[in-house]
Amino acid sequence: MNNRLFDERPLPHCPEAERTILGAILVNNPCKDEAFDRLELIDFFLPENQIIFRRLKQQIKGNGSPDLVLLVESLEAHQELDAAGGFGYVASLGDGMPVALNISGQVELIKHKSKLRQRLRIAEGIINLALSANGNAEETLREIDNLSAHLKDRVGQKRILNFRTGLELAAATGESVPWIVKGFIAEGAISEIGAKVKSGKTTFLLAASRAVLDGLNFLDGPTAKTPVVYLTEQPVISLRQAMARADLLGREDFLVLAHGEVWGLPWSEVAGAAVAKCKALGARLLVVDTLPQFAGLVGDSENNSGDALAAMQPLQQAANEGIGVVAVRHERKSGGDVGDSGRGSSAFAGAVDIVLSLRRPEGNSKRTVRLIQALSRFSETPAELLIELTETGYVALGLPHEAAVKEARDAILAIAPRTEAEAADLKELVEGANAKRPTAQRAIEELLKESVLKRIGEGKRGNPFRYFWPEIPLCPTSHIDGQKELNPELTLREPGED
Repeated sequence: MNNRLFDERPLPHCPEAERTILGAILVNNPCKDEAFDRLELIDFFLPENQIIFRRLKQQIKGNGSPDLVLLVESLEAHQELDAAGGFGYVASLGDGMPVALNISGQVELIKHKSKLRQRLRIAEGIINLALSANGNAEETLREIDNLSAHLKDRVGQKRILNFRTGLELAAATGESVPWIVKGFIAEGAISEIGAKVKSGKTTFLLAASRAVLDGLNFLDGPTAKTPVVYLTEQPVISLRQAMARADLLGREDFLVLAHGEVWGLPWSEVAGAAVAKCKALGARLLVVDTLPQFAGLVGDSENNSGDALAAMQPLQQAANEGIGVVAVRHERKSGGDVGDSGRGSSAFAGAVDIVLSLRRPEGNSKRTVRLIQALSRFSETPAELLIELTETGYVALGLPHEAAVKEARDAILAIAPRTEAEAADLKELVEGANAKRPTAQRAIEELLKESVLKRIGEGKRGNPFRYFWPEIPLCPTSHIDGQKELNPELTLREPGED
């Protein structure tokens, strides 16, 4: 909204009080903590004061005390000095400011002006709703009632809750889930991905984002094309390399917000800005990597269910507005079952719709293979899925036991003797394929049914079953003009080819 509303009068604010607060902080006023505890960035009206307040909060959180030289260096490093009023304005903030000044009254005045501006914005929203009403007057009046409830200070008119019947819900929502990545990320839903440190979660999420940007298949399933807003805890220098591998550099529809840019800001404000950016860009996917980092959960707060639910509230609001949200958390060192392996309170998992765990599978799997385990409110989400990162991206290998059998089949055929005289017994094939015995047995049974492997022996002591993979000879079937015609179905072929 503009700084003027309805007419040429400016919105309520007090530049002297804002300047006094900033100057008091710079001279290390004993009451500065009250300003940081009670004031938020939105309480400042002038843009230059917002910039200075944000950098001061970051400076005090990092160094413990304010410093004019460090403040100017920070503004210059972020190319904000001109927007903050220039060096002259910043340097003059502490001029003549007594250290013992009681700033409580100034804080109260700024909060009062901020509340007045918020109410004016609500009033403007009510006017815009009324002017744009077209056809559905009942729905417009309901929205106006909800907005007007915010003009009361906890008394008077209450917000009208919109109870809906099953019939109304059926009419308002489609039968199918609006998937962004089928089975894993949906519009209006929250997915949580848990993984141990350096286990590939960022690589996975960037690959998924790359597919979503162009509506390409991901893990052999469809995606919905949409821009992406991505909040990352990684430093930009390392994220850039990961983005380059995912072919994301140069994209204007992939927006990144690094944690270093929001240092000291409340999580609700950061999340609100991310949602606003999603709406402005038309992005239906918001990724927060990692949630505890951005929500400022340190120490025991990550284990507190109240803090966990408070961290989830902005994401739940984003999902309520139709945005698909992915929240990332680190898993405990001890791991555990999906749903309770995440570090911190179980309230995180309870507040989301899909819980995903990305981990290395047990056994001697390739370094590029990962196992996704899931708990979901949607039937389309697979409980388990093995995936592999290849040169062309991630591919789905199937269920773990199916993938293990396929891997064992390939390994067995790679070592299986080609003649009856060299046939190998089960123990030799199991050891040579480096597979578990039950998995190797199932693979051998499949190969026998497909007539790829041959078996000899009686399966008794002294005469065990032995296996080999015979070469299929070229077999003549008829003569044409005195030449033998070869049966194409009996030519040598690899297993699995049709």
